[in-house]
Amino acid sequence: QVTFNKPGGLVMPILVELTYEDGTVEMQKFPAQIWRLNDKEVNRTFATKKQIVKITIDPKLETADVDVTNNVWPRAEVKSKFD
Repeated sequence: QVTFNKPGGLVMPILVELTYEDGTVEMQKFPAQIWRLNDKEVNRTFATKKQIVKITIDPKLETADVDVTNNVWPRAEVKSKFD
């Protein structure tokens, strides 16, 4: 189960890229209406027969996202100016 948060005021669709253990990739799109019942967060369960190894939110940067550093699971390492 994945929890999606909407910290900003814009209502946007959720674009999800699932990467499976066998290397295949699947795109899933949840329309903007997903935010009707809860304006702050929604939960989605991805029931698949394949093992998911990576989830990327909006991989092509098509939405107005205020923080793209939290769009990948498992969390990608972010370079800091101290590295």
